[in-house]
Order: sequence, then structure tokens, then C-alpha cells
Amino acid sequence: MPFYWRLSGSTKGSTNIDQTLPIRVTIDHEFDYLRFQPTELEWGNINRAYQMNENIGFLNPESGQMDTYGSSVNQFFLGEVQRFSPRTAYEIGCGAGCSIEYLRANGFKAVGIDPSEYSRKWSQRLGYELINEYFRLGLIENPAEFIYCNDVFEHIPDVVEFSKQVFACLSDGGVFCFSTTNSTQSIELGDISQFEHQHVNMFTTRSIHLILSSAGFSEIEVRGGSYGNTFHVTARKLQGQKSAVGTIEPPICDGYFDRAARAITAFQTWYDGTENKNCYVPLRSFPYLATVGDFGRTPIFDSNTSWTNKFIDGYELAISSLETVPKHQDASFFVGSMTFFDEIRKSLIIRGVDAKNIVSIRDLLN
Repeated sequence: MPFYWRLSGSTKGSTNIDQTLPIRVTIDHEFDYLRFQPTELEWGNINRAYQMNENIGFLNPESGQMDTYGSSVNQFFLGEVQRFSPRTAYEIGCGAGCSIEYLRANGFKAVGIDPSEYSRKWSQRLGYELINEYFRLGLIENPAEFIYCNDVFEHIPDVVEFSKQVFACLSDGGVFCFSTTNSTQSIELGDISQFEHQHVNMFTTRSIHLILSSAGFSEIEVRGGSYGNTFHVTARKLQGQKSAVGTIEPPICDGYFDRAARAITAFQTWYDGTENKNCYVPLRSFPYLATVGDFGRTPIFDSNTSWTNKFIDGYELAISSLETVPKHQDASFFVGSMTFFDEIRKSLIIRGVDAKNIVSIRDLLN
């Protein structure tokens, strides 16, 4: 499927990064989550992309998400920093440093940890302190009181080991705080829209508890974010105290691939039987389009105006804006996002699309 790692003005990609890559997924039964298993070649592409000066989904002032998703995570981090009052916080995978700047504007110091050229340039532009490397043991000299990250936990190849390393870097009483994707609904349904090459982990509430508990954390809190389908997680390192995991939800990953096969079949039936088809929310539609071999035949739309007329690597058509939605009565839309389906559906109806022609994967399975 398309290897989403940047937005650009043409279909011309980088000479050393593939435009499409396969997706291989397995179930981690011990911790009840889905894991992407890239080969060494595929990891090479992903790591090269991370280290380039490109916006790989990072929040920045031009991303079009600072007042929505960005505001949600920044307020979450600020609330937890105010709650625990660390002298210094460390942000792993800080990207453009938007959360660091937000904390600084509210009187708190944060240091970024990120290996990318993209982050290095933003740190120079905004003046925040950056450790321009991948996070590892020994990178933080003194035990940290507070470590946080946004949109990182789902990108880590060995998330259990990563959690143990964060635990080891924290002082007694230290806090690990992060926002990550909530894949519970998609896993229960068999939805494949959650697949991205960079998102190598797809979590449930149960998996978050089990992973953090195995790393030694206690007082684990898993809450829903205020925007989108996300987890807001806070856990503490308290020596001699273990988290109780007996009351968490039962496992849900078993049977996922059978459910996913039904979802793929349902999409193909819609795709083959629909003439005037369009897709809304590109990143959530690409996995389905790839299953039918479509890498640029179906128009794709998104409401984020900063994406308008931009190309995502591996797909031959540019992203169109909401304002250019076709108004003829037989226009049909597959909406890749279940989280924002109702909101998107209303916006399409307002622009003249027949309600019965707007579907999600949930509709196609019913």
C-alpha cells in the first residue's frame, strides 16, 4: 500500500525511499495487540524517512491540526505536568516541538528527544533544547521526573522493551505520560483502515495496561482523548508497587483476521459495484484501496485544507478539498474514518451528496 511519510507537490518521490511497501500484521497474544512486522528492507525505508527533513505526520503550525488534535494533546500534557510539577520534562519524538512550546508558554521546561533533521531545524527555529538522537538508556544522565510522548508509542518496534527503558530512566515516583491511537473499535470490527507503515502497533485498553504493568509501572490510567480516537495514558514508577490488572477488559484480538477478511470482501463488493466512487480521509482509505489494486484511480478528499492538491507517496492522485466534492446525484463516498463518520457525512450531505451513497466499513458489513 502507499507508504505515507510526507505530503508533496508532485508524485515524484525520494530516490532512496520506496513509494509502496507491504503490510504484515500478527497478533501479540501475550499483550493483546496487533503488530506490524516489517522486514529489514522495509525498516530501512521507515528509518530513513524518520531522519529526513519531512513532515511525517508531525504536528506543526502548518499542519491544520493545531486547534483540534494538537490542542487536545497539549492540554492533556499540560494538565499532567501541572498535576505532578516536574522540574524538567522530556518529550520523546518531539517533532516540531509544539508541545514543548506549549508547556514553555505555560511556565514549564521541556527538553526534546528526536533523531530527525526535521526536528533539529524546528528546534533552531523555536529555540527549544533538543537531544537529536533516538531515545535509549543512558541518553538522559539523571533520573527523570517526567517523560512524555505523543504519537510515538504506536511507532516503536519493541514497545515492551521501550516501556522498560522509559521506566529505568525515571526517578522513583516519576511519571510516564503519552497519547497514542486507540484501535479497540477497529480490532473488534475487523477494520483495516488503521494500517500505516509507521504505526507498527495497534492497541487496546487491555494491551496498554499489560505492557506498562510488565515494564514495572503502577497507577496506570487509560482515558479517551478529547479529539479523535486516542488514548491518553499516565503511569507512575513507584518502587515496590505493582499495578493490578485483574479487572481490565478481556482480550479482543483473537479472530481479527477472519473479521478483516469479511471487511475486505465487503469493500471490494462496494468498489466493484459502484461507478461514481470517491474516498474520504485518504490515510484511512488507502489500505482498502490497496486491497483492490487501486493506487490512483479513485478521487480522494479531505477537509484539512493544508493537504489540498498535495500528493501522498504511492498514490497517483492529489488530495481534493471538501469544496470540490462532486455534486451529481450518483456520486458515492466511502468514508475511511469511523470516528469522524457522522461529521463527514453531514458535510457531504450539505454539499449535495445523497445520504444513501455515503458509507463506512461498518455500513458495508451490516
